[in-house]
Amino acid sequence: MTRAGRGAAAVFFLAFGIYLWTMPPTLAPYRDAGEMSASTATLGVSHPPSYPVYVLLGRLSSLLPFATHAFRLDVLSALAGAAALSAVWLALAGSGAAPPAAACLLLAFNSTFWNVCGVQEMYSLTLLFAALILHCALLLRAGYRPRLWLLFCLLYGLSLGNRTDLLLWAPGLLVLAFSARAQQGGLARFAGLSACFVLLGLLVYAYLPLRSGRGPWLDWNHPANLDNFIGSLTRRGYGGTLDLISKNYSPGEMFLPNMKVYALHLWSNFGPAGLLLAAWGLAVSWRSERRRCAGLALLYAASGPAFLYLANMPPNPHALAIVEPHYLLSDIVLAFWAAAALGPPSPQGKAVLRLPRGAAALACAVLALQPWLFGRWAQMDRRWNLIGYDYVHNVMRSAPPGSIVVAKKDVQIFSLWHYHVLEGLRPDVRLLAQGLSHSPWYYDSVLSREKGIGVPVRPGPVRELEEFKAFLARNPGPVLVTTDVELPQGVPVGRPDGLLAPLLRDPAEVQPPPSAAIWEFLVRRGDYRYDRRPDFFTADIIEAYALSLQRLGAAFSEAGQDARARWALLSGWSMKWLLGEAPVYLGFLAYRAGDMAHAAASYEDAGRIYGRLLELTREYHSLPDVKEGISASAADALMNLGVACEKLKEYAKAEAAYGMALRLRPRLAKAHYNLAVLYWNKDWARVVAELHSALAIDPAYPDARRFLALAEAAQRAAGPGPR
Repeated sequence: MTRAGRGAAAVFFLAFGIYLWTMPPTLAPYRDAGEMSASTATLGVSHPPSYPVYVLLGRLSSLLPFATHAFRLDVLSALAGAAALSAVWLALAGSGAAPPAAACLLLAFNSTFWNVCGVQEMYSLTLLFAALILHCALLLRAGYRPRLWLLFCLLYGLSLGNRTDLLLWAPGLLVLAFSARAQQGGLARFAGLSACFVLLGLLVYAYLPLRSGRGPWLDWNHPANLDNFIGSLTRRGYGGTLDLISKNYSPGEMFLPNMKVYALHLWSNFGPAGLLLAAWGLAVSWRSERRRCAGLALLYAASGPAFLYLANMPPNPHALAIVEPHYLLSDIVLAFWAAAALGPPSPQGKAVLRLPRGAAALACAVLALQPWLFGRWAQMDRRWNLIGYDYVHNVMRSAPPGSIVVAKKDVQIFSLWHYHVLEGLRPDVRLLAQGLSHSPWYYDSVLSREKGIGVPVRPGPVRELEEFKAFLARNPGPVLVTTDVELPQGVPVGRPDGLLAPLLRDPAEVQPPPSAAIWEFLVRRGDYRYDRRPDFFTADIIEAYALSLQRLGAAFSEAGQDARARWALLSGWSMKWLLGEAPVYLGFLAYRAGDMAHAAASYEDAGRIYGRLLELTREYHSLPDVKEGISASAADALMNLGVACEKLKEYAKAEAAYGMALRLRPRLAKAHYNLAVLYWNKDWARVVAELHSALAIDPAYPDARRFLALAEAAQRAAGPGPR
């Protein structure tokens, strides 16, 4: 084996060992991991563009004779990530040991790269294709060979069958691979054959209509139909850019906020040393071989800034968790530039400044230490992350026999799919995905796979109030919802039990008293503090527990069991501090008990939380309805604070609270009325003005109309000026 081969093998085994050691023991709580697991195990059709290469390789991984299907998929991700690093080493090995070592260190311990090597997704396989294609392009740049060119074309077509992101790399790859030598070698004559090899790779998409026609368990968009097949390839109806969220913003509106987040990603993962090397290497590349540098620059621009412009996602935690894996293609280019700063002098003899051998070795050592200096190992060690596993099992513990469970968010519903379908967890329970319930293909799939079941779920859309009523009428037995389900106003929800809450067919239905008994049986392993979790999706599951406990606290409060209500509310609030309703309920409990000091303190906490949430809506560029909802909740908390302060005779504080509520919701008639009450017998002109303001907003306000006449009479009797 050559020196380059030995180095590549060492990198592979070292990286694979690290990823294997730190990966989660079961299904990762990651965006589409549960869906990918279900589709690979059942040879299904995943969401557009359906990722046939990953589905087929994932199915092959299920033949491994150990562990669970989820763990085998994790091993596949780790193998692909380690192989991608080996390909990077081979691509740079001709310039000595330091350049490929630096590039591999920057990528291997990049937290995003590391993360995708430990989840059941197709991202690390994309990185392997990217590294192989880039390696082929650089080899073609050095010396054109027809067979290598055809392999390059085949790999490129096949890579698009895994993810279509690499379409953005096409111009840069052509600049790198298409050289004067290639022209002299007659590459133009191979244009038709080259296209055939790309199409040969793309033939993997034939899997979609062929498999869809057989009625698999998961048949997203049913691509057996030609129009649906074209829709799957183009992601039509699923989101023309990265996600439907982006359609709420004008083109390019989120570009600068996303570039800021991307810059923070680079600072966190490359560190000052890695970024300095990348900038230095870019200058070196430009002086030594400009065409190669231009090709890499096109790759970087397309998969970095251009991609973020097209994605147009708001910079909130959920959207950023979706975008983050897409940073990695541009990260690969930066790693190649960093390697250029450590290479030998240019063969063209151009005057370029590269680090001497000793300094290059020191730079590699610094890059190797960065993950530990930045706490990366502790962040990425997911060996005991059982939060997703426990969540699904706790949901199923909360479900009565023969019930239907409705969930919406990706991790929640897809994780339920995985354990329900692949591991046979609670076969008596039926699952409904709220976000897919309006899709015809989903309706047909559910009906098809539940033939022969005693009491199958009768699917249908569940978004509007009438749709929920129709769904409940079609489906006898208990129907329960997780905390992520969006319920329209008017849907009667019963008292929660564990992580689920029942939907009531009749609002007057007699309900059992609230109980916390099931919480004694819910397993919670790990740190259940929202702010301490290193990734969004795990934190989102913790929020589900916090919201469930908040629901329980509200039910106990309604039943008059104040001590139990306080326990549930404080337990949920301790999991996630930015949970505004918890202190509002606690304030109400204190107010009902006559403890105005604690009531005011709780409402102040709620005001601070909602204030922080409003700041986050500005940072995240949230949609207007989100801001409006938080503003309304904040104003309500401030109104309650004002009332409590009045009871404590802290009138200035009460006036300030009402004033802040009005700044948030200028058309809040109740705030004007409360200010009138506050100034009663003190300033009749102010009282009359506030009552007029209340009636201008709500002409039917009975108390304001009744007391206005009294206030005007008192004002006339008092004469001009305040009393």
